[in-house]
Amino acid sequence: MSPRSDEPGWIQASVEELAGLIVQAEPGNLQLLANLHGRMEEVEQWADGEGLRVAADALKAAAKLIEGIILEDVPDGQAALNVAGRAVSSLQAIVLSGRSPEEVSFPAELVDASGDADAAAPAPVPPASKQSTYDASIFSEFLARQASVLDEMEKQILKLESPDKAEAAAALARLLHTLKGEAGMLGLANVEKACHEAEDVLAAPEAAGLPDTMLALKDWLAKVFAGHAGKGPIPPPFSFAAMEPDRQAEPAPVAAEPAPAAAQSTAIEGDPALLGEFISESREHLESADVNLLTLETDPANEEAVHSVFRAFHTIKGVANMLGVTQVGKLAHEAESLLDKIRKHELAINSQVIDVVFETTDMLKRLIGEVAESLASGTPIEPNPSLPPLLDVIRRTAQGSSEPKINFQPPDDAQRRRLGEILVEQGSVTADDVNQALEKQTADPDHPKLGNVLVEDGKVSPKEVVGALRTQNATVQVKETVKVDADRLDRLVEMIGELVIAESMVSQSSKSGQMGTSGFLRHLNELDKITRELQQMGMSLRMVPLRATFQKMARLVRDLSKKSGKQVEFVMCGEDTELDKTVVDRIGDPLVHMVRNAVDHGLESSADARVQAGKDATGRVELRAFHKGGNIYIEIEDDGRGLDRDAILAKGRERGLIPEGETPSDRDIYNLIFQPGFSTAKKITDVSGRGVGMDVVKRNIDSLRGQVEIRTEPGRGTTLSIRLPLTLAIIDGMVVRVGAERYIIPTLSVLISLRPEESQLSSVLGTGQMLSHQGREIPMFRLDEIFHIAGAEQDPTKALAVVVEDDGRQVVLLVDELLGQQQIVIKSLGESVRGIPGISGGAIMPDGKVGLILDVGGVLKLAQAGV
Repeated sequence: MSPRSDEPGWIQASVEELAGLIVQAEPGNLQLLANLHGRMEEVEQWADGEGLRVAADALKAAAKLIEGIILEDVPDGQAALNVAGRAVSSLQAIVLSGRSPEEVSFPAELVDASGDADAAAPAPVPPASKQSTYDASIFSEFLARQASVLDEMEKQILKLESPDKAEAAAALARLLHTLKGEAGMLGLANVEKACHEAEDVLAAPEAAGLPDTMLALKDWLAKVFAGHAGKGPIPPPFSFAAMEPDRQAEPAPVAAEPAPAAAQSTAIEGDPALLGEFISESREHLESADVNLLTLETDPANEEAVHSVFRAFHTIKGVANMLGVTQVGKLAHEAESLLDKIRKHELAINSQVIDVVFETTDMLKRLIGEVAESLASGTPIEPNPSLPPLLDVIRRTAQGSSEPKINFQPPDDAQRRRLGEILVEQGSVTADDVNQALEKQTADPDHPKLGNVLVEDGKVSPKEVVGALRTQNATVQVKETVKVDADRLDRLVEMIGELVIAESMVSQSSKSGQMGTSGFLRHLNELDKITRELQQMGMSLRMVPLRATFQKMARLVRDLSKKSGKQVEFVMCGEDTELDKTVVDRIGDPLVHMVRNAVDHGLESSADARVQAGKDATGRVELRAFHKGGNIYIEIEDDGRGLDRDAILAKGRERGLIPEGETPSDRDIYNLIFQPGFSTAKKITDVSGRGVGMDVVKRNIDSLRGQVEIRTEPGRGTTLSIRLPLTLAIIDGMVVRVGAERYIIPTLSVLISLRPEESQLSSVLGTGQMLSHQGREIPMFRLDEIFHIAGAEQDPTKALAVVVEDDGRQVVLLVDELLGQQQIVIKSLGESVRGIPGISGGAIMPDGKVGLILDVGGVLKLAQAGV
């Protein structure tokens, strides 16, 4: 139901609903598009009433786009939806994130289409100025890498509360420093500034609340990167002051020496070949300097590292001055003087000195980048405004001044790239053309759009302007990546080469009429062996360690312990165990619920309660992973009070899950916690207690073809064990025949197969046929009756009994013949036959026909229902 405009907070709810609709919308879903159009018009009216003219005009134009999709007047419906989606994201930033309308930009396609003439015009593009640009592929690769960087950052932050906090702080500083440099290179000024301030905060590792501050920064960085990837609004700048309200005022920045009044842009006059070689070698020297600086952070007495950094600056200084690159030469000279004092033991190495040298290498990289850009474009090099303050800080540091503060002012990353810049980069116009158009635009009282002026002057075509506008507002596409071990990749290439050779031998044998000979069969066996190895090697490329997922659980336990007031020791082992990436991605949600339950329900409510029970005041939660029997096991163990069997049983009887008078096994009783809505919690907290968590665990594990088991001991604790297949794409299966049909039973579900004897068979009234095996009576069902197959063997003593198990239940499936065991590549059955009870998928058999993969749990339900 849509929110009403007279309800409090209706606009927030409307924007959230609008965002949900735009995500679900598809060009062919007319009903959803109609709902989207209506909601967009309502929000557009609100924006107009609030005086948000640009937002209202953009939404009005977006609504027209949606209307065009419905009427099939728009050639590319998906592209139009993407544009409308960016408008909704901008609106979210205003309504939900509280950003001012001046900070938010709407898609230029929509603003231009609305005829808004008051939108701010781009500033002139000085022909000799440095343009801040980046390659989209580099930015995409940068964003793709940040997930692992943030995971590692979180790991080190959590260690700040451990005895290894000094080592963790150093590792965290290195991560922040690297991220700061990359962010500065890509123009992400807010990220660069936040990382720089974080390095200052880390200089005092004993500061109160340091882990909380750093975790908040890590979460903020995740939102920033998600925003740049088009997955939400970009948050406002991170504020350390807001995180630490009692933080003492920082020392005033060291006053920078005034820049020379006659600072002018300088043209590159050196030999281009020498300059190109200088740029390449300087970057290598600076990379080497960074490595040695990292060594000095952990080993300040390493004189060889000091000498290496000194040599890097000395070499850069000499060549730069020779080629007339004065800014680089001057900075390298000051840095060389600083390192010389360290070499002579006149200045001690500390974190502040290391920071200054790191800043120097970063600035040298920027300056050399400007030289490279100047060399490529032929434009003069502009004086860098950040250089004089840095030079002053280096001099003061060399004199022993404490707490140097570098006050850089990089460009704001929230600023959108200008249309004129993009057109110049694309070679559509020159900088002079843009400046002339801007002058004409400013002189016109009606203030037309820059693109319109350029089109009217015949400088560009409308198509070029539209393309530049799309580039201006394009969302970076972040590709999903998987890290692959280089040795595996090398082995894969080798195997492909062997496959080509083996295929050539088989082909040659068949052409020469040698089919059926021992040589041909040998080549064929070799081809089969290589194919199987390739299959296994290909699957191994998708295998990723559980480390990142486990690390998230460490953060979760820490947050929960603080929220609940419990002291918790979290232990991980086996985090290097590898699983298929698809399984790893989907196991996170079940683990969250299981870890929450372990901390909130499993552990005693207080340290006093644990001490009274004869335990340590600090609770222990252990998360481990290991291989066993061709599967992966993930276990969460706590040393808490264990499950309350009587309370669970009483709740089960109360809900009618267990009939009165029936005495279920402990396993059946404990499995009741996986029932939807089942909870014995006496109160609901903001962590758990609503009875939905373990239901989610069971459903998600089942969808992964896994199983979950519970082991508990009152007063000692509980262990939840998850058994998972290594991959979702391939299973080991037993191929059986029933009549003329073939089915695959997952090997994990098969306990034993045997040919029944007459003495083992019996009939029980109301239950059907039973098979006596190892002292147990097991229900027996015929697959031919379940799936209505003609021509199957009716005499059980001439058929084959396969004992299978699902969720602790054992039954016998009667089949005609066991054809063998093999690895099966699972294929989807398609929409038309998806969801058939008892069937989980299909597989292409060696003869090219399709065999159906049985869902043992579904088969049992069909059998017990008498189908």
